[in-house]
Amino acid sequence: MRALATYIMRGPVQAVLVTAALALVSLIPVLGMVSVLSGAAVALVTLRHGAKQGLMVMLGASLVASIFMYFVFGTMVLGMMFALLLWLPLLVLALVLRSSSSWSMVLDAAAALGIAGITLFYLLIGEPLQFWQMALGKMLELMTSQGGMAELGQIEQQIPVMAEWMTGMLAAALVMGLVLSMMLARWWQSLLFNPGGFQQEFYGLRQSKIAAFTVLVILSVNLFDLGVISNFAGDIMIIVVVVYSIVGLALIHALVARSGKHPAWLVSIYVLMFIMPPHMMMALASAGFADSWLDFRRRLPVAK
Repeated sequence: MRALATYIMRGPVQAVLVTAALALVSLIPVLGMVSVLSGAAVALVTLRHGAKQGLMVMLGASLVASIFMYFVFGTMVLGMMFALLLWLPLLVLALVLRSSSSWSMVLDAAAALGIAGITLFYLLIGEPLQFWQMALGKMLELMTSQGGMAELGQIEQQIPVMAEWMTGMLAAALVMGLVLSMMLARWWQSLLFNPGGFQQEFYGLRQSKIAAFTVLVILSVNLFDLGVISNFAGDIMIIVVVVYSIVGLALIHALVARSGKHPAWLVSIYVLMFIMPPHMMMALASAGFADSWLDFRRRLPVAK
C-alpha cells in the first residue's frame, strides 16, 4: 500500500494512470471493491495538493477510462459515471477534510451527498417502490428464463421487501464506499507525511448532539405513516445507520486503545461484522449514536 501511495504522489501522470486503471479493474464483478482504491487516489492528491491538482487527476482519469471503454465497448458512459459518482464526490469530501481536519464534517458531507442522491431519485422516479418492484420482477424473469426455477416462489415473495429497501441500500453503499476511500486516502497521507495522524483523528471521531437530534427527527418521521415522506425518511435512516456504525467502530478502537485492552477485542469485532453484518452495524450505530450524548471516551480513564 505504501508503494502504491508513493507512486501516486510521484506526479499527476502517475496519479491519473493509477486512478483510471483501478477504476477499470473494478468493473470485473469479483473486483468491485477496487473502486475504493481508485477513489482514494483522487482523494490523496486532493488532500495533499488541493482542488486544482485533484480536478486535473479526476478529469485525466475520466478521459483515459472513457477512451478505453469506447474502444472496447463502444461507449464512454462508464468513464463519465466514475467521474460523477465516485471521483467528484471524493474531491469534495477531500476538500472538506483538508480545510477542517474534522471527520465528523466529512461524515456529514458524505451523508448529505447520499441524501441528495435519494432526493434526486425520488424526484425523477416519483415512486421508488413501484420502480424497484418492476425492475426486480424483470430481473427475476431473466433469471428464470436461464434456469433456476426451484426457488421462484420464495424469491417472488421477497421482491416487495427488497423493493422497499433498495433505494436506501444503494445510497448507503455509495456513502460507505466514499468514506472508505477517504479513510484509505487519509491513511496513505499519514503514512507518507504524518505518521500516526490518521489514527489520532479516527480515534477522536464523534458526531455532534445536533446531528444526533436531527437523526431523532428523521426517525420520528419514518415511524409515522406519512406515505412517500415516511419512505423517504426510511431510506435516509439506512444512510444514518452506515454513518453511525463507522462512528461506533471508531469509538470501539478508541476505547480499546484507551483502556489498554488486547487487540484481540478488535479482531473479534471484525469477525462478528463479517459473520453477521446487519446486526453488528446496528449495534455499532447504536453505540456511536449514544456516544453523541454520553461521550464515553471522556468517562473512561486512561490505562496506565
